[in-house]
Amino acid sequence: MRRLLLTLIVVALAWAAIVLVTGGIEYRMAGLLFRSRDPARALLISLTLLLVYSVVCREAVAHDTARVSAIARRAAPLLAATFAILIAVHGIANGTFTAGGADPYGYISQAYGWASGHLPQPYALPLTLSPAIPEAAQAPLGYRIGNEPHTIVPTYSPGLPLLMAVGVLVAGPIGPYLIVPAFAALYVWLTFVLGRHVAGRTGGLIAALLVATSPVVLYQTLWPMSDVPAGALWTAAAVAALGPGSMGASVSGLCTAGGLLVRPNLLPLVLVPLMQVVLTADGRGRIVRAALFLAPIIPAALFVAGLNAMWYGSPTTSGYGTLAELYSAKDIWPNVQRYGLWLWQSQSPWILLAAVPFIPSLRAQVAPGPLRLSAAMFTVTLLCYLAYFQFDEWWYLRFLLPGLAAFFVLVAAAIVTLARCVVHPWGRLATAVIVVLMTRHVTGYAIGKGVFGALKAGERRYVYVGEFIRRTLPPSAVVLSMQHSGSIRFYSGRMTLRYEWLPLESALNAAADLGRLGYHAYLVIDDWETPLVQKQFNLVADAPLPWRLVARIREPVGVSIFDMSPDDAPERPVALEPGDAPLYSGPQELSVARSTHGS
Repeated sequence: MRRLLLTLIVVALAWAAIVLVTGGIEYRMAGLLFRSRDPARALLISLTLLLVYSVVCREAVAHDTARVSAIARRAAPLLAATFAILIAVHGIANGTFTAGGADPYGYISQAYGWASGHLPQPYALPLTLSPAIPEAAQAPLGYRIGNEPHTIVPTYSPGLPLLMAVGVLVAGPIGPYLIVPAFAALYVWLTFVLGRHVAGRTGGLIAALLVATSPVVLYQTLWPMSDVPAGALWTAAAVAALGPGSMGASVSGLCTAGGLLVRPNLLPLVLVPLMQVVLTADGRGRIVRAALFLAPIIPAALFVAGLNAMWYGSPTTSGYGTLAELYSAKDIWPNVQRYGLWLWQSQSPWILLAAVPFIPSLRAQVAPGPLRLSAAMFTVTLLCYLAYFQFDEWWYLRFLLPGLAAFFVLVAAAIVTLARCVVHPWGRLATAVIVVLMTRHVTGYAIGKGVFGALKAGERRYVYVGEFIRRTLPPSAVVLSMQHSGSIRFYSGRMTLRYEWLPLESALNAAADLGRLGYHAYLVIDDWETPLVQKQFNLVADAPLPWRLVARIREPVGVSIFDMSPDDAPERPVALEPGDAPLYSGPQELSVARSTHGS
């Protein structure tokens, strides 16, 4: 009976996993159709069988759960390392590896600027145009007008681009794309270490699993953006702050300095590891540890302040704007609702368990100091973003990654606390059930959001369009664009202008004005930009755009290339298909050549 129940439980769990991963099973046998599309049913069957097994074979269950728990504790470091490796593999296998859109292009191109030695000097505007065209039109996504006249500068803080620049110098064009997967692995491992401080090896293992399967962590691991590195660096700062002596304070300070370079707006978060470093020492030791902690942070803060002053005109102004422009009390309550809802939806209602370790009668089950540190890391991170801009997409949970690992440690500590406080073997069984249910929820959510592979195909359009423009359009081409304004420069070397910055009269005359200067005007837009272009150029809504179509990608994201000033006989539009463009490449040199037909 025992073996039969165990076999059925394993089969039901495997069935649920297969349905979850594949999206459903359907086959025919003897003329009968068998179909299974809901993993919840198989999971419910497995849990029901587990309950029956627990009642019928209670002594065996007690023995088995104790044995499994002991094995899990011994193997916890190895399992956590496996989770770390798997998330890095996920980032490399499914990552976009593309400098497209705003953030990826901004970070990757800035990395090459640091690697070449050009930065921190601003970039001179490539074109001299009519005063009617704002200079901001020459700044691609990820850049803005600089403090010095007739220049553009990066929008993003220098921390991640500097790390990527090291990647460029060490590994070439693939280097910057490996930074985020590497930090994702580090993020998972450090979560295990932090959880081990709070609730032992089992707590660390559960916390590492929660991070490694978190939809927002899996999602952000795919993009060359700052969120995962910021999460890893700040989690490292918390872990090191728990270490004894001078070494712990020094390493925590270095990691905090790195976190500030990546996310300068998290300056208040410095107080959390600082308090841990100071309060765990006595007398003169507090001063020494505080000094060691602050030693790398002060130069990092001064570097960011100096760069802000050079690029944007003030030490307290970032590439996104002034503090008054970025933060408002009116955003606090909407952001409380948004972040709470996104956590609930993406991580499941089990996140409410995070409050359990703070119940007075249960506090003895976890280490109080590391628990308070974890709570403070998440709370201060959340507070730093409550008054920030309002956003509408679930993946803006990425802002919370510097404190999200600590939050998952709280959830893991709660699960371990329940296992320790509930009579054996029911506590351990409840722990297993909760972990399985959470894993099923987050995996289903991540699959539904296209985290495992679907994003890569859409992002590759930037490469295909850029490669086509490099091969086909003349060096005198100036491409009006918005979403592709950076990627076209990166992959083709052709100049771009942001059409959304053009006043109506300048937009209407853009092609002719550029032609008189010896440039040939083109337009590149994603399909979703069509209404924006119609409004910007005062065109009839829902009517076809009036320019000649040169080429088009239809799937998975539609992109059109238009010739705004054709000077020869019409040619049949080219249907662009996913081609043999390299998976990764460095930037092309920007061309601003004039046509010999220009005046």
